[in-house]
Amino acid sequence: MDTNECTQQIMEDMLALPGDKIAEVVDFVHFPKAQAQTSGHTPHETGLTREEAFDLRRRLATFESDWDAPGMDAYDNL
Repeated sequence: MDTNECTQQIMEDMLALPGDKIAEVVDFVHFPKAQAQTSGHTPHETGLTREEAFDLRRRLATFESDWDAPGMDAYDNL
């Protein structure tokens, strides 16, 4: 299966899930992406277990729209 086929299958499988499970899938994908973009610290190095890191990410997700709002990047430069 090539990348496009795999992506399509994942999307079809995900869209068949109830909304709360889709949110879990999104968290699962965003966590390693964010981890790769950080300074290389793993959850263990920050004092968090993998489960604690996932839970923290899930709880902070409610603020994501605020963090990503236009103009909020100015706070990143402080």
